[in-house]
Amino acid sequence: MHVGIFPLMGALAIGGPPAPPATPGITLVNGSSPTGIYPVPGQGPPGAVAALGAIVPRIAPTQAAPVIPAPLVAAKFLAPKGVRVTAFPGSPLGRMFDVPTVLGLRPGFVYRFALGNLPGEPGKTLYPEVELRGVLVPRPGMKYMDYPIPLLFSPSDIDRALSGNLITKVIYLEDPEKAIPAEASADAPIEIPEDTEKLALKAAFDNGRLMAIVRIGNRKPSPEELAMTAIDGTILFPGEKYLKAPMLPPVFAFWNVPFFDPLLGPRGPKEECFENGADKQDALGIGAEGRLGGLNPTDVGVEYTVNGKRKVTTSCVACICSPRYIIRRAELIPTGYEVKLGLAGHTGEMRPAGFNDRLLAITNIGREKTNEFIGRVRPSAYVGQIGTSMFIGMSRPIAIAQVFGVKVEGTYVEPEQLTAYPTLCPLTVTKVVDPPGPKQQGEIVTVVIRYANTGTKAASDIVISDSLSGRLAYVPGSAQTDRPSNFSSSENEVGSLVLRWELPGTLLPGQAGTIKFKAKIR
Repeated sequence: MHVGIFPLMGALAIGGPPAPPATPGITLVNGSSPTGIYPVPGQGPPGAVAALGAIVPRIAPTQAAPVIPAPLVAAKFLAPKGVRVTAFPGSPLGRMFDVPTVLGLRPGFVYRFALGNLPGEPGKTLYPEVELRGVLVPRPGMKYMDYPIPLLFSPSDIDRALSGNLITKVIYLEDPEKAIPAEASADAPIEIPEDTEKLALKAAFDNGRLMAIVRIGNRKPSPEELAMTAIDGTILFPGEKYLKAPMLPPVFAFWNVPFFDPLLGPRGPKEECFENGADKQDALGIGAEGRLGGLNPTDVGVEYTVNGKRKVTTSCVACICSPRYIIRRAELIPTGYEVKLGLAGHTGEMRPAGFNDRLLAITNIGREKTNEFIGRVRPSAYVGQIGTSMFIGMSRPIAIAQVFGVKVEGTYVEPEQLTAYPTLCPLTVTKVVDPPGPKQQGEIVTVVIRYANTGTKAASDIVISDSLSGRLAYVPGSAQTDRPSNFSSSENEVGSLVLRWELPGTLLPGQAGTIKFKAKIR
């Protein structure tokens, strides 16, 4: 066991992280390695542990590389043309920019911005409030400043906020497995109405990772309140490459690094990328009527016939990294106004005429607490060593393992059966996306499926089915094959298509083929 694991396990046992270094340094931005911000496990789905100052523990060289979240959150202000946004309003640090503009914000802080030069209301100003609750986890080749969260203030939002309505927008990074089958772009995100802010937050946790909470239309902040949110070292302005350490620590915990097994290493977040290919959920198989079953969205099923028997296999996994943000919008409309009325006049009496009755004022006072998560979940880990014993002289060697008194027995397959595997499944299928690397919403990619007969028997009547993810939209007329085929398509349960190629004839040992089609990233 690595020596660095003991402090981590000890800290987890008492419900908190190891102590952070005393003084952080400078944080590099635009995809560089952070040196001044320390990953902080924090707010996540209900039951997660919120803690500040945790450090990503080192892992053994044989394990996967640690998950390194971005030190900043890129935020893009989207508003009608001519609107100007001011960062750090009402302070000497204040700076004004024309929209659209992208700023780098540190997570864990509450920001106040000023929207001025509003359309039709040049003399009025709105002060939206932004809470940063999560960060992006970049993959290789991905620059997190290229994937900003959308701070969208539409003309309707501005008009309704000026009329006294309070608008709350919950922004979350969508789980690709729960993707909404609709096209969107970075500047025109999907926005879904919700009845209350509480329901908007619940929808965010149920369908992805909470990133930010934006409120507009609340009361005008006082100069003291504006000064409290103007913390130097928390905003990276356009044109800057470095950001110094903040003058104050984060005001609340935020999602950054999920817990992971200290021995097996981290399991990376799944919201940034979505997978295609292989076989997930229900296993692929040929039914009694000779039909393919178990083809779920993102699966690739390849049917073929060998020695008169119908069989099925699948492809490798192709991964596309393209984060998509969804907005859940709630609006609070005032139901009345408080009006103070003065006396219309005096009756001229020198003393009170008397009190006939005195009634207590009936007042209903309702206070709704801020959404919070109560409770602390402490991760538990079971560490066991498995010893393997081999018995020589038996027709089939047996492996015996014992963990905490539980006996596990398994039988190894004999070598002659292993060498016969290509005959049982002669087709090798791969799936790749061209060009590789991170993608933006709206980009069109080419999906390439290659198949080859690597066995010793001929395969015939090959049928390749690709059930696309909800994040992919097939480009009509783009399917291509280098062998004669019958192509068809049908809808699947996630709002995309199942593409199907029937390849008549026989594929001899050593022969191969390629299928290509284009798809648009939603």
